[in-house]
Amino acid sequence: MVAQPISTIGVAMDLLIRDIYGADRGFNVAADILTRTADGYPLIDIYREYIDALTEWNRQRNVFAALFTSATTDSFFQLPKEPGKGEDFEPSSEFGVPKSQRRGIDYFRMGLPLEWKDLSTRYTQSFLRDASREQVDLQFQSVLDADNRMVFRLTMQALTNRTPLGSRDVNENGVEIFDLWDGSTGEVPPSFGGKTFSSGHSHYLVSGAATLDSGDVEALITTIQEHGFGLRNSGERLIVLVHPDQSDAIATWRRGVENANGAVAKYDFIPAQGAPAYLTDETIVGDRPPATYNSLAIEGSYGDAWIVKDYQVPTGYVIAVSTAGSGSVRNPLAVREHVSAEWRGLRLITVENHPLRNAYFQRGMGVGVRERSAAAVMQIKASGSYVNPTWP
Repeated sequence: MVAQPISTIGVAMDLLIRDIYGADRGFNVAADILTRTADGYPLIDIYREYIDALTEWNRQRNVFAALFTSATTDSFFQLPKEPGKGEDFEPSSEFGVPKSQRRGIDYFRMGLPLEWKDLSTRYTQSFLRDASREQVDLQFQSVLDADNRMVFRLTMQALTNRTPLGSRDVNENGVEIFDLWDGSTGEVPPSFGGKTFSSGHSHYLVSGAATLDSGDVEALITTIQEHGFGLRNSGERLIVLVHPDQSDAIATWRRGVENANGAVAKYDFIPAQGAPAYLTDETIVGDRPPATYNSLAIEGSYGDAWIVKDYQVPTGYVIAVSTAGSGSVRNPLAVREHVSAEWRGLRLITVENHPLRNAYFQRGMGVGVRERSAAAVMQIKASGSYVNPTWP
Protein backbone atom coordinates (compact mmCIF):
# COMPACT_ATOMS: atom_id res chain seq x y z
CA MET A 1 0.00 0.00 0.00
CA VAL A 2 1.38 3.44 -0.97
CA ALA A 3 1.34 5.94 1.86
CA GLN A 4 -0.70 9.07 1.20
CA PRO A 5 0.21 12.54 2.39
CA ILE A 6 -1.57 13.51 5.59
CA SER A 7 -3.28 16.40 3.81
CA THR A 8 -4.77 13.99 1.23
CA ILE A 9 -6.15 11.67 3.94
CA GLY A 10 -7.79 14.63 5.62
CA VAL A 11 -9.54 15.65 2.42
CA ALA A 12 -10.82 12.10 1.85
CA MET A 13 -12.19 11.79 5.38
CA ASP A 14 -13.83 15.19 5.09
CA LEU A 15 -15.62 14.09 1.92
CA LEU A 16 -16.80 10.84 3.53
CA ILE A 17 -18.24 12.24 6.74
CA ARG A 18 -19.26 15.77 5.83
CA ASP A 19 -22.93 14.92 6.46
CA ILE A 20 -22.22 13.93 10.09
CA TYR A 21 -22.59 17.24 11.86
CA GLY A 22 -20.11 17.95 14.60
CA ALA A 23 -17.50 15.53 13.28
CA ASP A 24 -15.03 18.30 12.56
CA ARG A 25 -16.07 20.77 15.24
CA GLY A 26 -13.40 19.88 17.79
CA PHE A 27 -13.98 18.69 21.35
CA ASN A 28 -17.32 18.08 23.05
CA VAL A 29 -17.79 20.23 26.12
CA ALA A 30 -20.01 19.93 29.16
CA ALA A 31 -22.54 22.31 27.68
CA ASP A 32 -23.07 19.89 24.77
CA ILE A 33 -24.14 17.00 27.01
CA LEU A 34 -27.87 16.32 27.11
CA THR A 35 -28.89 15.93 30.76
CA ARG A 36 -32.70 15.88 30.85
CA THR A 37 -35.68 14.52 28.97
CA ALA A 38 -38.11 16.86 27.31
CA ASP A 39 -40.34 16.85 30.38
CA GLY A 40 -37.49 17.63 32.77
CA TYR A 41 -36.36 14.28 34.23
CA PRO A 42 -32.56 14.06 34.75
CA LEU A 43 -31.12 11.24 32.64
CA ILE A 44 -28.67 10.24 35.35
CA ASP A 45 -31.57 9.74 37.77
CA ILE A 46 -33.38 7.56 35.23
CA TYR A 47 -30.20 5.53 34.75
CA ARG A 48 -29.82 4.96 38.50
CA GLU A 49 -33.46 3.92 38.77
CA TYR A 50 -32.89 1.38 35.99
CA ILE A 51 -29.91 -0.10 37.85
CA ASP A 52 -32.03 -0.40 41.02
CA ALA A 53 -34.86 -1.95 38.99
CA LEU A 54 -32.49 -4.53 37.49
CA THR A 55 -31.23 -5.45 40.96
CA GLU A 56 -34.80 -6.19 42.05
CA TRP A 57 -35.61 -7.88 38.73
CA ASN A 58 -32.73 -10.31 39.18
CA ARG A 59 -33.88 -11.06 42.72
CA GLN A 60 -37.38 -12.02 41.57
CA ARG A 61 -36.75 -14.77 39.06
CA ASN A 62 -39.32 -15.88 36.52
CA VAL A 63 -41.94 -17.82 38.48
CA PHE A 64 -41.58 -20.97 36.38
CA ALA A 65 -37.78 -20.79 36.53
CA ALA A 66 -37.90 -20.33 40.30
CA LEU A 67 -40.29 -23.22 40.96
CA PHE A 68 -38.82 -25.76 38.55
CA THR A 69 -35.10 -25.08 38.92
CA SER A 70 -32.20 -24.73 41.30
CA ALA A 71 -29.29 -22.32 40.86
CA THR A 72 -25.68 -23.28 40.24
CA THR A 73 -22.42 -21.95 38.83
CA ASP A 74 -21.07 -25.44 38.02
CA SER A 75 -20.71 -26.56 34.42
CA PHE A 76 -21.83 -30.10 35.26
CA PHE A 77 -23.22 -32.32 38.01
CA GLN A 78 -21.45 -35.52 38.98
CA LEU A 79 -24.21 -37.90 40.06
CA PRO A 80 -23.93 -41.52 41.21
CA LYS A 81 -25.25 -44.30 39.03
CA GLU A 82 -27.48 -46.87 40.66
CA PRO A 83 -25.08 -48.88 42.85
CA GLY A 84 -26.93 -52.20 42.56
CA LYS A 85 -28.54 -54.37 45.19
CA GLY A 86 -25.51 -55.22 47.34
CA GLU A 87 -25.18 -58.16 49.73
CA ASP A 88 -27.96 -59.55 51.96
CA PHE A 89 -27.64 -60.68 55.56
CA GLU A 90 -26.83 -64.39 55.94
CA PRO A 91 -27.41 -66.84 58.77
CA SER A 92 -24.87 -66.51 61.56
CA SER A 93 -22.38 -69.34 62.15
CA GLU A 94 -20.84 -70.28 65.46
CA PHE A 95 -17.36 -70.62 64.01
CA GLY A 96 -17.53 -68.65 60.78
CA VAL A 97 -17.34 -64.95 60.12
CA PRO A 98 -19.80 -62.94 58.04
CA LYS A 99 -18.90 -62.15 54.47
CA SER A 100 -17.65 -58.66 53.77
CA GLN A 101 -19.97 -56.04 52.34
CA ARG A 102 -18.71 -53.65 49.70
CA ARG A 103 -20.69 -51.63 47.18
CA GLY A 104 -18.86 -49.77 44.46
CA ILE A 105 -20.16 -46.40 43.29
CA ASP A 106 -19.85 -45.25 39.70
CA TYR A 107 -20.57 -41.69 38.58
CA PHE A 108 -21.70 -39.94 35.45
CA ARG A 109 -21.74 -36.29 34.47
CA MET A 110 -24.72 -34.19 33.45
CA GLY A 111 -23.65 -30.98 31.71
CA LEU A 112 -25.19 -27.52 31.85
CA PRO A 113 -24.92 -24.92 29.08
CA LEU A 114 -23.90 -21.29 29.51
CA GLU A 115 -24.71 -18.85 26.72
CA TRP A 116 -24.51 -15.08 26.56
CA LYS A 117 -27.42 -13.10 25.14
CA ASP A 118 -27.63 -9.36 24.73
CA LEU A 119 -30.00 -6.67 23.52
CA SER A 120 -29.21 -3.02 22.91
CA THR A 121 -31.08 0.24 23.40
CA ARG A 122 -29.57 3.07 21.40
CA TYR A 123 -30.86 6.61 21.71
CA THR A 124 -29.85 9.49 19.50
CA GLN A 125 -29.36 12.84 21.14
CA SER A 126 -32.33 14.15 19.18
CA PHE A 127 -34.58 11.40 20.60
CA LEU A 128 -33.52 12.05 24.19
CA ARG A 129 -33.91 15.80 23.65
CA ASP A 130 -37.53 15.47 22.54
CA ALA A 131 -38.64 12.30 24.35
CA SER A 132 -40.70 12.22 27.53
CA ARG A 133 -39.84 10.10 30.56
CA GLU A 134 -42.63 7.73 29.58
CA GLN A 135 -41.09 7.14 26.14
CA VAL A 136 -37.66 6.42 27.61
CA ASP A 137 -39.16 4.05 30.22
CA LEU A 138 -41.03 2.18 27.51
CA GLN A 139 -37.75 1.11 25.90
CA PHE A 140 -36.48 -0.19 29.24
CA GLN A 141 -39.72 -2.07 29.89
CA SER A 142 -39.47 -3.74 26.50
CA VAL A 143 -36.02 -5.06 27.49
CA LEU A 144 -37.45 -6.54 30.72
CA ASP A 145 -40.27 -8.16 28.75
CA ALA A 146 -37.75 -9.68 26.31
CA ASP A 147 -35.64 -11.00 29.19
CA ASN A 148 -38.69 -12.55 30.84
CA ARG A 149 -39.64 -14.30 27.59
CA MET A 150 -36.11 -15.60 27.15
CA VAL A 151 -35.83 -17.03 30.66
CA PHE A 152 -39.28 -18.63 30.34
CA ARG A 153 -38.47 -20.06 26.90
CA LEU A 154 -35.11 -21.53 27.95
CA THR A 155 -36.69 -23.06 31.05
CA MET A 156 -39.59 -24.67 29.20
CA GLN A 157 -37.43 -25.86 26.30
CA ALA A 158 -35.12 -27.64 28.72
CA LEU A 159 -38.18 -29.26 30.28
CA THR A 160 -40.04 -30.30 27.13
CA ASN A 161 -37.45 -30.83 24.37
CA ARG A 162 -36.65 -34.49 23.84
CA THR A 163 -33.00 -34.95 22.83
CA PRO A 164 -32.24 -38.68 22.73
CA LEU A 165 -28.78 -40.19 22.76
CA GLY A 166 -26.86 -39.14 19.66
CA SER A 167 -28.60 -35.78 19.23
CA ARG A 168 -27.60 -34.01 22.46
CA ASP A 169 -25.53 -30.88 22.74
CA VAL A 170 -22.43 -30.63 24.89
CA ASN A 171 -21.26 -27.62 26.88
CA GLU A 172 -17.94 -25.81 26.54
CA ASN A 173 -16.24 -28.56 28.55
CA GLY A 174 -17.55 -31.31 26.30
CA VAL A 175 -20.02 -32.64 28.89
CA GLU A 176 -23.32 -33.97 27.52
CA ILE A 177 -26.49 -31.99 28.28
CA PHE A 178 -29.37 -34.35 29.15
CA ASP A 179 -33.15 -34.22 28.83
CA LEU A 180 -35.73 -36.14 30.87
CA TRP A 181 -35.75 -39.92 30.48
CA ASP A 182 -36.31 -40.37 26.75
CA GLY A 183 -36.12 -44.11 26.10
CA SER A 184 -32.55 -44.09 24.77
CA THR A 185 -30.91 -47.49 24.63
CA GLY A 186 -28.70 -48.20 27.62
CA GLU A 187 -30.12 -45.43 29.84
CA VAL A 188 -32.04 -46.95 32.73
CA PRO A 189 -33.68 -44.93 35.52
CA PRO A 190 -32.74 -45.99 39.06
CA SER A 191 -35.18 -48.30 40.79
CA PHE A 192 -37.53 -46.97 43.46
CA GLY A 193 -39.74 -48.71 46.00
CA GLY A 194 -38.91 -52.11 44.56
CA LYS A 195 -39.85 -51.14 41.00
CA THR A 196 -37.24 -51.36 38.28
CA PHE A 197 -37.24 -49.73 34.85
CA SER A 198 -35.93 -50.54 31.40
CA SER A 199 -33.91 -48.48 28.93
CA GLY A 200 -37.09 -47.87 26.92
CA HIS A 201 -38.61 -45.85 29.75
CA SER A 202 -39.61 -42.35 28.57
CA HIS A 203 -41.09 -39.23 30.14
CA TYR A 204 -42.12 -37.85 26.73
CA LEU A 205 -45.53 -39.40 26.14
CA VAL A 206 -48.17 -39.38 23.41
CA SER A 207 -51.82 -39.62 24.47
CA GLY A 208 -53.03 -41.83 21.63
CA ALA A 209 -56.18 -39.75 21.15
CA ALA A 210 -56.95 -36.32 19.76
CA THR A 211 -58.54 -35.10 23.01
CA LEU A 212 -57.33 -35.07 26.61
CA ASP A 213 -58.90 -37.51 29.06
CA SER A 214 -58.47 -38.26 32.76
CA GLY A 215 -56.28 -41.26 32.02
CA ASP A 216 -53.71 -38.97 30.41
CA VAL A 217 -53.26 -36.82 33.52
CA GLU A 218 -53.24 -39.93 35.72
CA ALA A 219 -50.48 -41.39 33.53
CA LEU A 220 -48.39 -38.24 33.92
CA ILE A 221 -48.82 -38.32 37.71
CA THR A 222 -47.81 -41.98 37.86
CA THR A 223 -44.82 -41.45 35.58
CA ILE A 224 -43.36 -39.02 38.12
CA GLN A 225 -44.47 -40.58 41.41
CA GLU A 226 -43.20 -44.06 40.55
CA HIS A 227 -39.68 -42.58 40.77
CA GLY A 228 -40.25 -41.10 44.23
CA PHE A 229 -40.98 -37.51 43.23
CA GLY A 230 -44.14 -35.51 43.97
CA LEU A 231 -45.31 -37.85 46.73
CA ARG A 232 -47.49 -36.60 49.56
CA ASN A 233 -45.01 -37.66 52.24
CA SER A 234 -42.11 -35.92 50.50
CA GLY A 235 -43.43 -32.39 50.94
CA GLU A 236 -43.25 -31.86 47.16
CA ARG A 237 -46.03 -30.62 44.91
CA LEU A 238 -47.15 -31.91 41.54
CA ILE A 239 -48.01 -29.09 39.14
CA VAL A 240 -49.80 -29.84 35.86
CA LEU A 241 -49.49 -27.04 33.30
CA VAL A 242 -52.10 -26.91 30.54
CA HIS A 243 -53.42 -24.49 27.95
CA PRO A 244 -56.98 -23.24 28.70
CA ASP A 245 -58.19 -25.43 25.82
CA GLN A 246 -57.31 -28.46 27.96
CA SER A 247 -58.06 -27.06 31.44
CA ASP A 248 -61.75 -26.63 30.62
CA ALA A 249 -62.02 -30.37 30.04
CA ILE A 250 -60.25 -31.20 33.32
CA ALA A 251 -62.74 -29.08 35.27
CA THR A 252 -65.58 -31.44 34.25
CA TRP A 253 -64.03 -34.69 35.52
CA ARG A 254 -65.83 -36.54 38.30
CA ARG A 255 -64.76 -39.73 40.03
CA GLY A 256 -66.36 -42.83 38.54
CA VAL A 257 -67.82 -40.86 35.63
CA GLU A 258 -66.78 -41.49 32.05
CA ASN A 259 -65.19 -38.59 30.19
CA ALA A 260 -63.42 -38.35 26.81
CA ASN A 261 -62.21 -41.46 24.95
CA GLY A 262 -64.11 -43.78 27.30
CA ALA A 263 -61.85 -43.00 30.29
CA VAL A 264 -63.35 -43.18 33.78
CA ALA A 265 -61.93 -40.64 36.22
CA LYS A 266 -60.32 -41.90 39.42
CA TYR A 267 -60.68 -38.54 41.15
CA ASP A 268 -62.87 -35.44 41.30
CA PHE A 269 -61.64 -32.12 40.02
CA ILE A 270 -61.81 -29.76 43.03
CA PRO A 271 -61.84 -25.99 42.28
CA ALA A 272 -59.20 -23.92 44.06
CA GLN A 273 -60.05 -21.39 46.76
CA GLY A 274 -59.65 -18.54 44.29
CA ALA A 275 -61.89 -20.09 41.62
CA PRO A 276 -65.20 -18.45 40.69
CA ALA A 277 -68.09 -19.23 43.04
CA TYR A 278 -70.21 -22.27 42.22
CA LEU A 279 -73.22 -24.19 43.59
CA THR A 280 -73.03 -27.81 44.71
CA ASP A 281 -75.00 -30.23 46.84
CA GLU A 282 -71.89 -32.33 47.48
CA THR A 283 -69.48 -32.16 50.40
CA ILE A 284 -65.76 -31.76 49.80
CA VAL A 285 -63.72 -34.17 51.91
CA GLY A 286 -60.27 -32.76 52.55
CA ASP A 287 -58.77 -29.36 51.82
CA ARG A 288 -59.38 -27.33 48.71
CA PRO A 289 -56.19 -26.32 46.90
CA PRO A 290 -54.97 -22.76 47.52
CA ALA A 291 -55.70 -19.88 45.17
CA THR A 292 -52.00 -19.43 44.41
CA TYR A 293 -48.74 -21.28 44.94
CA ASN A 294 -45.53 -19.24 44.70
CA SER A 295 -47.33 -16.70 42.48
CA LEU A 296 -48.85 -19.40 40.25
CA ALA A 297 -52.64 -19.17 40.00
CA ILE A 298 -54.14 -22.58 40.81
CA GLU A 299 -57.32 -23.62 38.98
CA GLY A 300 -57.97 -26.66 41.11
CA SER A 301 -56.73 -30.15 41.90
CA TYR A 302 -57.05 -33.55 40.31
CA GLY A 303 -55.73 -36.33 42.49
CA ASP A 304 -52.34 -35.31 43.85
CA ALA A 305 -51.83 -32.66 41.16
CA TRP A 306 -52.60 -28.97 41.18
CA ILE A 307 -53.82 -27.72 37.81
CA VAL A 308 -52.38 -24.47 36.40
CA LYS A 309 -53.67 -23.06 33.13
CA ASP A 310 -51.48 -20.72 31.14
CA TYR A 311 -51.88 -19.35 27.63
CA GLN A 312 -48.13 -19.65 27.11
CA VAL A 313 -48.34 -23.45 27.22
CA PRO A 314 -48.68 -24.70 23.63
CA THR A 315 -52.12 -26.13 23.05
CA GLY A 316 -51.96 -29.89 22.69
CA TYR A 317 -49.31 -30.38 25.39
CA VAL A 318 -49.67 -31.19 29.09
CA ILE A 319 -46.65 -30.75 31.37
CA ALA A 320 -46.38 -32.31 34.82
CA VAL A 321 -43.62 -31.16 37.17
CA SER A 322 -42.66 -32.08 40.71
CA THR A 323 -41.42 -29.08 42.67
CA ALA A 324 -39.87 -29.07 46.11
CA GLY A 325 -40.10 -25.28 46.27
CA SER A 326 -38.18 -22.39 44.82
CA GLY A 327 -34.52 -23.24 44.24
CA SER A 328 -34.59 -26.83 45.54
CA VAL A 329 -32.03 -29.30 44.13
CA ARG A 330 -34.91 -31.82 43.94
CA ASN A 331 -36.46 -29.75 41.14
CA PRO A 332 -36.03 -31.18 37.63
CA LEU A 333 -33.95 -28.33 36.16
CA ALA A 334 -30.89 -26.29 37.07
CA VAL A 335 -30.06 -22.75 35.96
CA ARG A 336 -26.37 -22.10 35.47
CA GLU A 337 -24.83 -18.64 35.74
CA HIS A 338 -21.27 -17.31 35.81
CA VAL A 339 -19.02 -18.09 38.78
CA SER A 340 -18.43 -14.36 39.36
CA ALA A 341 -21.41 -12.69 41.04
CA GLU A 342 -20.99 -9.44 39.08
CA TRP A 343 -21.66 -11.35 35.83
CA ARG A 344 -24.94 -12.90 36.96
CA GLY A 345 -28.46 -11.77 36.17
CA LEU A 346 -29.55 -9.18 33.63
CA ARG A 347 -26.87 -6.49 33.43
CA LEU A 348 -26.89 -2.99 31.95
CA ILE A 349 -23.58 -2.09 30.32
CA THR A 350 -22.75 1.40 29.10
CA VAL A 351 -20.22 1.69 26.29
CA GLU A 352 -19.69 5.44 26.25
CA ASN A 353 -19.54 8.24 28.79
CA HIS A 354 -23.28 8.81 28.89
CA PRO A 355 -25.83 6.99 31.06
CA LEU A 356 -28.30 6.15 28.29
CA ARG A 357 -27.05 7.16 24.85
CA ASN A 358 -25.52 3.80 23.90
CA ALA A 359 -26.04 0.92 26.30
CA TYR A 360 -26.83 -2.73 26.07
CA PHE A 361 -28.32 -5.37 28.34
CA GLN A 362 -26.68 -8.75 28.78
CA ARG A 363 -27.49 -12.04 30.49
CA GLY A 364 -25.38 -15.17 30.66
CA MET A 365 -27.28 -18.31 31.60
CA GLY A 366 -28.14 -21.85 30.63
CA VAL A 367 -30.81 -24.33 31.71
CA GLY A 368 -30.40 -28.10 31.83
CA VAL A 369 -32.01 -31.15 33.40
CA ARG A 370 -30.76 -32.24 36.81
CA GLU A 371 -33.46 -34.73 37.94
CA ARG A 372 -34.59 -36.69 34.87
CA SER A 373 -37.44 -38.34 36.78
CA ALA A 374 -39.06 -35.23 38.28
CA ALA A 375 -41.16 -34.17 35.27
CA ALA A 376 -43.09 -35.64 32.34
CA VAL A 377 -44.66 -34.20 29.20
CA MET A 378 -47.52 -35.51 27.06
CA GLN A 379 -48.45 -34.50 23.55
CA ILE A 380 -52.17 -34.84 22.86
CA LYS A 381 -52.53 -36.52 19.48
CA ALA A 382 -53.97 -39.71 18.05
CA SER A 383 -50.77 -41.33 16.81
CA GLY A 384 -47.14 -40.82 15.99
CA SER A 385 -44.07 -40.07 18.04
CA TYR A 386 -43.49 -37.15 20.39
CA VAL A 387 -42.64 -33.84 18.68
CA ASN A 388 -40.97 -31.03 20.61
CA PRO A 389 -43.28 -28.02 21.15
CA THR A 390 -42.54 -24.49 19.95
CA TRP A 391 -42.23 -21.85 22.67
CA PRO A 392 -42.75 -18.10 22.13
